[in-house]
Amino acid sequence: MSNRPSLILVYGGGSFGHYVARKYIYDGLITDVKGVAEIHSVMLSLTKILTDQLLQHGLPIFAVNSSSSFVLKDGDLLHAFYEPFELSLERGLIPLVGGDVVLDSSSGARILSGDRIASRLAKTFQARVLAFGTDVDGVILGGSTISKIKAKEIGGILDHIAQTQEDVTGGMVGKLKEIASYLLEGGKSAIIFNITRPGQLTRLLSGKEVLGTNFES
Repeated sequence: MSNRPSLILVYGGGSFGHYVARKYIYDGLITDVKGVAEIHSVMLSLTKILTDQLLQHGLPIFAVNSSSSFVLKDGDLLHAFYEPFELSLERGLIPLVGGDVVLDSSSGARILSGDRIASRLAKTFQARVLAFGTDVDGVILGGSTISKIKAKEIGGILDHIAQTQEDVTGGMVGKLKEIASYLLEGGKSAIIFNITRPGQLTRLLSGKEVLGTNFES
C-alpha cells in the first residue's frame, strides 16, 4: 500500500466539454445520439491528456469512466457504481473521474458535472475535506474573499449572486449548491481555493491552511 494520502481527483469539462455540449443540450436534456457520442468522445480525450500528464509526474492515476459509473433518472442520481473508486483507493491508486454525458433512464442523456460527482464521492467515502480548486481565491463578494461560510449561510450568498450576477468563475453557483447539499447531509468540511497558486494543493493535502473560502456545517 502507498503512504500517499487517499485522494480522488475530479475534473470538469472546461473548454473541452462545454463547447461541444452547448450544441446539443436543450432544457438540460441531450436526445441527439450523435451529440451524446461526440461529447463523450471529447471527454475521453481530455481524460487521456490528464492521465498521461499526471503519470509523467509519478502519480499512480487510475481513470474511472463516469458515463459507466452513474445513471440518472429525470436528472437525479439513480444508480452509482462506487466499487472501482473503492478498490482503487485500497490498492494505493488515485482515481481520476470527470464530468461527462451520462444516460438518463427516463429519456436521452444529461451532463453530470464534476462538481456533483465530487460531492457524491466525498459523502460516500466520508472525505476529510471536499476541495474545489479554481482560479480564484474562494468566494468573492464585493471584491473581497469570504474566509468562512456556514452551510446555513450559503442560500443567502446564492441569492446575492443571482441578484448581482457576481459570479467571477461562472461555475461558483454549482459549487456552492453542491457544498450546501454535502454539508447538510453530514459532510465534514469543504473549501474553495485557488489551485493555480503554487504550493496550495500540497499545503491542503498536508492539512495546512490555504487561501480560500472554508465551509462548515
